[in-house]
Amino acid sequence: MKITKLSFKNKNTGWYIDDIQFSKLTLLVGASGVGKTQILRTIMGLQKISEGSSMNGWSWTIEFEDQDKKYKWDGEYSCMTDNEESDDFLSNSKPVSFIFEHIYVNEQLIVDRKDTIILFKGEETPKLDSTKSIISLLKEEDLIQPIFQAWNHLDIMTLDDNSTRTISFGREYEIIRSTAKDINTIRKAQISLIDKLYLLKKNNISLFNQIEDSFKEIFPLVEKVDFEIIHVSDITFPLLKIKERNVTKWIKQGYISSGMFRTLLQIIMISMAEDGDVILIDEFENSLGINCIDSVADLVRFPDNDIQFIITSHHPYIINNIDFKNWKIVTRNGSKVSVISPYELHIGTHSKHDAFIQLVQTDAYKKGFLL
Repeated sequence: MKITKLSFKNKNTGWYIDDIQFSKLTLLVGASGVGKTQILRTIMGLQKISEGSSMNGWSWTIEFEDQDKKYKWDGEYSCMTDNEESDDFLSNSKPVSFIFEHIYVNEQLIVDRKDTIILFKGEETPKLDSTKSIISLLKEEDLIQPIFQAWNHLDIMTLDDNSTRTISFGREYEIIRSTAKDINTIRKAQISLIDKLYLLKKNNISLFNQIEDSFKEIFPLVEKVDFEIIHVSDITFPLLKIKERNVTKWIKQGYISSGMFRTLLQIIMISMAEDGDVILIDEFENSLGINCIDSVADLVRFPDNDIQFIITSHHPYIINNIDFKNWKIVTRNGSKVSVISPYELHIGTHSKHDAFIQLVQTDAYKKGFLL
């Protein structure tokens, strides 16, 4: 899948995102608090809707491509103003109903929903759940199934992925670890990235060696990446550990530096991605040192597979290492988030270095709004 365009409004919170055009690599830059993360969370919220969740007061239009077909999906939920209702961007305690929903395939309308009336390929369907998207309700239909599957190609790495090192502990994870043996099953497993790395090693899948080699190239002191099996009562789980040159003891997962750990997660995520995946990374540079930023940025600029990246950053090393043609400058006026291309600010008329200097001197970048 490749997301090409998005607009969004949350009637409950007042947030509004103006039309955004995306490319294969889109770097969202701008001052803190202008809405870069909100854009990523909106996309993830739409994935949840495609799976059957409802979002209080959401209204959206998104265009995307998959398997040589162009799709347009728009919809609007009713707005529940109950004070007890959660304002969280991605969750609601009570399901809400659709006001309308449309799905176009190659500009042909295949779903026309208004309130409780749903027309699919021009014919009225039996009464269906008013809180769930047609993508979820009719995911077995030939025209809808590719859309449902396309949205399953979405993954996100947030700040929490760096700071949280929760170990997948429990019987259900043991079952996954004992049954997931091929690369496709491991990719789709609902487990952590570290768990997936363990399964690659356990099942002697060569991708583990590629990930380990990439990691060692960035951190030359690392000699080996491995796992230790921990037993707690009758449950077992793998614990990541790394061996460094001239250091006698292995460094266990909880003691690996945040920059190294974050880098490893990014390498795993990108290396395990397949054609058609969309990867969202918030605060790309978070915890990364100067010694590894360039190398990790190269994984995004030159992926092995046909992957779309939508990432946020305000770090000069990241911005300067990604072509200005891929920049989108995010600004905000009140609750309205807008995105400006470099060309609209006359950025990039000379060298790449000049483009960065021009960017940091604009009010759009420094202050988060245009005068």
